[in-house]
Amino acid sequence: MVLQLPEMQNCYFCEIIKRNSDCWNVIEETELTATLLNGRQFATGQCVVIPIRHAPTILNLTELEAGAVMVAAKKLANIMMEAFDPDGILLYQNNGIGSGQEVPHFHLHVVPKRPDSDWGLGPPHIARLENEEQDAYRDHALVTEDKRQTAEMLRTFFKKHNKN
Repeated sequence: MVLQLPEMQNCYFCEIIKRNSDCWNVIEETELTATLLNGRQFATGQCVVIPIRHAPTILNLTELEAGAVMVAAKKLANIMMEAFDPDGILLYQNNGIGSGQEVPHFHLHVVPKRPDSDWGLGPPHIARLENEEQDAYRDHALVTEDKRQTAEMLRTFFKKHNKN
């Protein structure tokens, strides 16, 4: 059985990797992964970690890519602890349309959670997306000054940690 994937003429994440798109949200890139500030900021600092190679779902990752994604997510979580002082770090990942996947390229969400978050124990936006108008911070295609500043702040933390 094959998972049904969202249809997209050009993979949004592949276009970022190829630098065919505005790359304002690239936080860090390694040989196997890229860490991006999520264009939809349901929580300030929400990021995704993706494999460089196009892999639609977790089922398509190599063992090496899967490990590299988790290493990048762990590094990001440590940076988020320093940058945002959250009360938790949420990781979530969708595979196929049936789970809410919107871009046909594996991506692991890494979210700093705070006491004032309306997320409960998970990402409530998955069920609400179709029923709400999108504010600027939730529209992945809209680049805002707040999003640029958050991306720059996270890049600064990555540079600091890469020197250690």
